[in-house]
Amino acid sequence: MSASFKNARIVSTTIFIAAIIGGFGMGGCAKISEPPKSSVPVVEAPQRETIMSIPLDDMVTVGKDDTIYTIAARYQVSPRNIVEDNDIGPPYILTEGQRLRLTPSRFHMVFPGDTPTSIAERYGVSETQLATANGKQEPLQIVIGERLILPAEPELKIGGNAEEAPVSPSSGGSTVAAATPAPPKKRFVAPTTGGPFRWPVSGEVITEFGPAERGVHNDGINIAAAAGTEIVASAPGTVAFIGKEIKSFGTLVLIKHKDGIITAYAHLGEVMVAEGDIVSAGQPIANVGQTGKVDTPQLHFEIRKSRRPIDPRSLIS
Repeated sequence: MSASFKNARIVSTTIFIAAIIGGFGMGGCAKISEPPKSSVPVVEAPQRETIMSIPLDDMVTVGKDDTIYTIAARYQVSPRNIVEDNDIGPPYILTEGQRLRLTPSRFHMVFPGDTPTSIAERYGVSETQLATANGKQEPLQIVIGERLILPAEPELKIGGNAEEAPVSPSSGGSTVAAATPAPPKKRFVAPTTGGPFRWPVSGEVITEFGPAERGVHNDGINIAAAAGTEIVASAPGTVAFIGKEIKSFGTLVLIKHKDGIITAYAHLGEVMVAEGDIVSAGQPIANVGQTGKVDTPQLHFEIRKSRRPIDPRSLIS
């Protein structure tokens, strides 16, 4: 396993924002009594933050009494992104005059027919990520016309705990260890012309799909190739997501295919497509790069069905 994957991981920080809105319902005549006297001081509620655009250089200056939450509301970004982009640690206090880098949030406008599941699948994220990004509880409830903040990262991973071992039907429900054949030291792939999927680039496989050292599980296949080598779409589909500076993955493209399948292409250099583009199998979409947590030019390639990773070799000969 390459050194790039020994250290590759995605650190998830969850920040919840609770918003409580109270109201009175009136039916007929209602008698309103005076509230009992209390020693608790009355505090005037703060006004709603005026929404402002993020400057072209993505930098803002912290003003007097500003907090992470007021800045998040003012510029329509997530508090989590502010914390992570600026390496802010507990107790998450800002100082007047401090300069912050803001990452513009991506939104999805809810249209008739949209469901939390369809939105999650479209952008390659989970419903849990959607709920967290929008400060909501699960099960996620959405309203037509609502703007949903999209998570900064798709639900993909390079490292993590190994997947659970399969359950043997004859073992009474107990788990059995899955036999993992040792991968060959060198194995080359090249784009193919037959079958529903093809290899997106020609090169040497440096990390195979499946369990590796220290319980790490690679959810795709890594293919080494010269920087600038052309990468093609593995199958016909629609470009669902393009992200840059994604943790571990660098520049990333997700393509949605039929039957709920998504292909992922990471560590890219130049990208040749845009979100919403319809692409055909074999169409150039990007070039091999060295973005993200890798030390050599390569492509990290994944195939997922309903967010579950599939060994590309099971679909590509």
